[in-house]
Amino acid sequence: MGAMAETVEVALSVNRKAVRRKVRTDQRLLDLLREDLRLTGAKEGCGKGECGACTVLVDGQAVDSCLMMAFQADGTAVETIEGLAQGPTAALHPLQDSFIEKGGVQCGICIPGMILAAKALVDEKAAVTVDEVRQALAGNLCRCTGYTKILSAVARAATSPRLPKPRRLLIAPAAPRYFRPRSLEDALEVLAQRGGEMRPLAGGTDVLVRAKDGLVDRAALLDLTALPEIKGIEEKDSHLWIGAATTHTELLRSPLVARDVPALPAACAVIGGPQIRNRGTLGGNLANASPAADTVPPLYAADAVVEIASISARREVPIAEFFVGPRKSVLALDELILGVRVPRRQGARGVFLRLGQRQAQAISKVSIAVAMSFREGRPDWVRVALGAVAPTVIRAREAEKALMAGGWDALQRAKAAVREEVRPIDDLRSTAAYRREMAAVLLERAVRRVAEA
Repeated sequence: MGAMAETVEVALSVNRKAVRRKVRTDQRLLDLLREDLRLTGAKEGCGKGECGACTVLVDGQAVDSCLMMAFQADGTAVETIEGLAQGPTAALHPLQDSFIEKGGVQCGICIPGMILAAKALVDEKAAVTVDEVRQALAGNLCRCTGYTKILSAVARAATSPRLPKPRRLLIAPAAPRYFRPRSLEDALEVLAQRGGEMRPLAGGTDVLVRAKDGLVDRAALLDLTALPEIKGIEEKDSHLWIGAATTHTELLRSPLVARDVPALPAACAVIGGPQIRNRGTLGGNLANASPAADTVPPLYAADAVVEIASISARREVPIAEFFVGPRKSVLALDELILGVRVPRRQGARGVFLRLGQRQAQAISKVSIAVAMSFREGRPDWVRVALGAVAPTVIRAREAEKALMAGGWDALQRAKAAVREEVRPIDDLRSTAAYRREMAAVLLERAVRRVAEA
């Protein structure tokens, strides 16, 4: 039996109006909008962040409101489709006008989410390309209108002189600290007292999917998104520090990450759609401990160290020692991941590649991160890490040794070594034999790209 849902007070801005309400601790943002505030433009589609029908804007970013708890919206500015009309005459937003003009509306289930996702793009950029529109809408499905008209509508609206500047009403948060702590010390204190009962929550892109399937109790979640100590990307003397609450979008856009962990942005780019990347965090990907986690092979290839804390102690764990099995790690119930530390290596190059059921928004069948540096045209440092081919992400150490020799023969020996080092299984996504062979194929592709960089 799950925990009894409590009631907590939250304060937020919804469509530029202050809202203060009591919400249940098992209530999602989507439930608050639809059931309590009667803003029914956001739809309950898949409930797992795959369709985008529930998309709203939170502090200007597109998010799936089915994967965000209501108390996580405390202190934020939320925009829904109902708030787009402007001025005393409630004139339609240029995006709404364009969808009508271009015939981009049919059943209406997906369109509110489409328009909100598009608004996040046009609010951020003065001019957009077709590819940028496609990327912005990659987390939204349409089953009847067809994407051509939708893309045309967004492109037309992006050039409108009537596009209003985004405006937000700032609200002070009100949620209690035992559900939404404001400091690391507060959060660790809660876990010290209720670590066996409360489950840490950040982006919710996995935990709330599992809750949809009845595997996690939504009433016993501790929100970490207000902790400043686990946010940010900082350049230190000899390393780069990445906070656990750093989102995939932030990692993807960081020039520091691109320089010091060059395989990581490519991994972040294939994680879900924009709504998932805007919420999902590096720490969540680590804590989830999936052998198919896309951000983990680049961290293995970068010799990352995971920083962990409890109320009584702090410790550092090399990433290769952090995972002990599928969905299992060394993290104790009263501990939190603070961030990862990556040694800075001059001249390091990195590549991330993967194979999935589709090119995007699919769990990896095989993934690989290769990092190398060169001296006088020959390798002087090599790291090879693979995901989805063993109970945890693995380092292919024999393949690394082979690659150090450089040249064609060394690459062939490395491919043979990788085939021996992986331990794949047959499952719903692929066969062990396919994974084994494709691990070698991806290794060759990755090494060639690194060498050509």
